[in-house]
Amino acid sequence: MDEDAQVLANRDEPVPVLSISKPTPQRDGSPDSAHSRSSSQSKNSIQDRLFTKLLQQVIPKDDGEDEANAGNPLATSPKRPGFSLPLMSNNFRRFNARIGVVFLFQNRVERVLSWKTPTHTISFLFAYSFICLDPHLLIALPLVVLLLFIMVPAFITRHPPPPSTSTSSTTPYYSYEGPALAPATTIKPAPETSKDFFRNMRDLQNVMADFSDVHDATISVFAPLTNFANEKLSSTVFLIGTVAAAGLFMTAHLLPLRLIMLAGGNAAVLANNPKVRLFCQGLMEDVGNGLDNLDLPLPEGGGSNQDFLGAAVPSSPSAAMSTIEQLVDISVDTDPEEREVEIFEVQHRAPGTSQSGWENFLFSPQPYDPLSPSRIAGDRPRGCRFFDDVRSPPGWKWKSKKWELDLDCREWVVERMITGVGFEVPGVTAEGRAVIDEVGGWVWDLPTESSAPNEEKDMTTMAYGDLDMDSQSQPQLQARVPAGDWEEAAATSYGVGEWRRRRWVRVVQRMNNIQPGGTVTYSTLGHN
Repeated sequence: MDEDAQVLANRDEPVPVLSISKPTPQRDGSPDSAHSRSSSQSKNSIQDRLFTKLLQQVIPKDDGEDEANAGNPLATSPKRPGFSLPLMSNNFRRFNARIGVVFLFQNRVERVLSWKTPTHTISFLFAYSFICLDPHLLIALPLVVLLLFIMVPAFITRHPPPPSTSTSSTTPYYSYEGPALAPATTIKPAPETSKDFFRNMRDLQNVMADFSDVHDATISVFAPLTNFANEKLSSTVFLIGTVAAAGLFMTAHLLPLRLIMLAGGNAAVLANNPKVRLFCQGLMEDVGNGLDNLDLPLPEGGGSNQDFLGAAVPSSPSAAMSTIEQLVDISVDTDPEEREVEIFEVQHRAPGTSQSGWENFLFSPQPYDPLSPSRIAGDRPRGCRFFDDVRSPPGWKWKSKKWELDLDCREWVVERMITGVGFEVPGVTAEGRAVIDEVGGWVWDLPTESSAPNEEKDMTTMAYGDLDMDSQSQPQLQARVPAGDWEEAAATSYGVGEWRRRRWVRVVQRMNNIQPGGTVTYSTLGHN
């Protein structure tokens, strides 16, 4: 039976390579081991097993890998084997020996569409037209292909015509009666040392080049239209697509799809005819020469458009493109998004110094409160020394010129649920006299119990450190507040820790072209 087996391969012209682009060829050939032709995976040579062990140390482990194979990235599973160079080489040889039927079909389709044999192309157009006019024929098409293109040739092979004894060329006579005169043919893979095997490799490399060229050409055409690199162009495409989709939802059932497919398919095949292409090119040249010879008056003002039936018609392709750009010119410049950023001015006071001995430490994006992770870990606050070194977040730019001090420190302290701190409460009065005349928005750490004065234990504080003015300790507070600065008086009366901070805010707006900001200290982006 092997002697009568048939090998499907493209023995005709090579599968052409599309000339869309000219990428630089990469020659990453690897020698094929002649000793690993066996299909058994267990009979690998020592070189293959050594190379597999080497790849286990190089190839990263897959995310969805089983725990049993966690230590071996190349280990096999019951369903799908892992990566193996000998297995991949063996599978490639098997694939290349059997892929010839695909290239044979591709070559025949190209011959039909390129009018190599006009009778075949016309027959295809008739069949296509019948299917377009009556789509129900698609159900019978697979059976027709099975009968006419598979079973009839197989039957003719079993019943060949008798040998001709005449010297004249006559039509062979097929006998459909009697026993079979020839054995049945079978399809077998192409041997690895045959020309068909190398023809398949040739067509396979050409198909890979075609796919790469089509992929790159598609990306180069559609990516600029859809990735919003040019926001005006992509917005126009999106707007046109939205309007078209909305229109098709309402009018799709009214479109004559049969006639559209019939006219479109026949026009595409006929346009590929060499004679039709020459006729169309000559017709376009005649039309272009006729338009150039016409002496049409230009519109007033010397414009480039011509008046035809009351409508302005562009006189050149460049004028037509400019007219289209004016029609689709949409404005994508909207008011940029605005946010409020914050920075904290952190000050430090050395233990044992006076209550007024605060020193400017730095500007930090975090308040460095007593329960912050960096504070608990023993890390020093991070930031910059001056306001000028504070940079806006990446993709944003400053809108306001100055930083503004946030005097209402209660809001951000409560919002962050910060405990163990004291802060100023503006507008609190006692006996008609303002206890806090001026506030600076400071939030200071409360001292520990060991460092706090004993007389402060009788005073009542709220959950977040602000004073309860409705308690009985209010007269004591008023008596203890001197006529000087409130910050120094409050610190003297209640005691403070080693750190205090206050919040500064500034308005930023989003940039059109996102660019990274500075590398010193970024302010924290908040909400509107």
